Amino acid sequence: MARSLTELKTLLETVSEVEDVYIQPPTSGMADPCIIVERSTPSRPAWANNKLYLLKKGYSIIVVTRAPDSPIPDRIEALSDCRFDRFYKFNGLNHFAFILFF
Repeated sequence: MARSLTELKTLLETVSEVEDVYIQPPTSGMADPCIIVERSTPSRPAWANNKLYLLKKGYSIIVVTRAPDSPIPDRIEALSDCRFDRFYKFNGLNHFAFILFF
């Protein structure tokens, strides 16, 4: 069925130049650049013959970096079933938000 959060974290850790991937980020002291993963969007189920054969959970993937032209967001957006959601700045850091079904 749905893949585990551990598999998702392992996949995101393979993106070069990322210091850390946080599933439950600390309130302070995060490394930069990093990726924050949160469950956000309803799951995307696929049915056949009245049976569920595939379930992809929706996650918010946020790339936090000081560099506005970092290649990391491009690498995340290139993942299968991923789309860019929004960009914002907070505390002098650039945040690139994506929706990923995994």
